[in-house]
Amino acid sequence: MRLFKRGRAKIFLAGKEMLCAIRPLSGTLSARGYGQYVQDMLRVLLPVNTLIAPGDQVIIQDAPYVCVSLRAYPGHLAADLRRCSR
Repeated sequence: MRLFKRGRAKIFLAGKEMLCAIRPLSGTLSARGYGQYVQDMLRVLLPVNTLIAPGDQVIIQDAPYVCVSLRAYPGHLAADLRRCSR
């Protein structure tokens, strides 16, 4: 799978370390969808077989995030994460 060959970052999901690609959200559609929280949002690309659902907590570089939306594509999952307070 291509996610394992390029742009890898480590996150903790359900107590397990995983590899993923992290992309910041930008653009007017994202701003309209998430409003004032758009600066605290990340899009994470995960392997298709990852078990994640909206509401799950994710740790990225010792910062807590929560999954707010999830989209499935043929080769990967795209999860939108919002930073939350500790």
